[in-house]
Amino acid sequence: MNIQELIKNKKEAIKLKKAELKKCNVVDLPSIKTVTTKGALLKEDNEDELFRTIVGNTYGFMDSHDDVHIKGIFTKSIKENGQNVLHLHDHVHQLDAKVGTPLKVYEEAVDWMDVGLDKIGKTTALLMDSRIEKARNPNIFADYKGSQITQHSVGMQYVKMELAVNDSDEEEEFAIWEKYKSEVINLDLAEEKGYFWAVTEAKLIEISCVIRGSNELTPTLEAQKSELENLDNVLGEENSLLLRKALAENKPLNLTLVDNKPLELKSIFQIMAEAKN
Repeated sequence: MNIQELIKNKKEAIKLKKAELKKCNVVDLPSIKTVTTKGALLKEDNEDELFRTIVGNTYGFMDSHDDVHIKGIFTKSIKENGQNVLHLHDHVHQLDAKVGTPLKVYEEAVDWMDVGLDKIGKTTALLMDSRIEKARNPNIFADYKGSQITQHSVGMQYVKMELAVNDSDEEEEFAIWEKYKSEVINLDLAEEKGYFWAVTEAKLIEISCVIRGSNELTPTLEAQKSELENLDNVLGEENSLLLRKALAENKPLNLTLVDNKPLELKSIFQIMAEAKN
């Protein structure tokens, strides 16, 4: 369906989208350079339980459904029904498909680099703190424990959405494009297609671990127990992001502190130690 046909059938397309349960579909997306993710330590793991923060969705990223989830998309749903959101595998809606017990579902600002995108800046992510129980599914438990689960996907129902088209001749759709284009981190993909669906509200039903999600920036946030987790406080947020990128790519890097003195990568841990004293 070309863009003109999409505009002509926009109301019907929205109606069909709202009628379905959205979940991931496995497709080949443009390659995105990713880096190591980080997260806070929720609680110490034990033999039968793991505690992880998983990313269900990142806002402002055009996914394989041509959707861009706008900040606040799940705010209303979480407030009204957040305690009933499930942690499943592969969007299987069966009792034995539960992976763990959700402890908290929330939206929070995160660095793009911390969800796997090689970009400096922030987005809002849909997060779930979950207690993953071995008794529920030993194989998935082992994969989470071994840091093998790197993508998740939301099961949701559309509530409010608009079609954004990059064509000034289409007054209504172009106004939506202009309104939301600054929020799209992979705008080059949207420009290539000429449109995207701006989803402003949806009902959240579950978050599933998957092999590959429609939005690939949905990792498990691994707790960092090293000295690096205090970098933001010591170096400043921008320097910290640049450093983590350099470490991930195994490249040398000179940083500048507040007093404008150059900071060699090899002296990072010395400075961290001094900061503690």
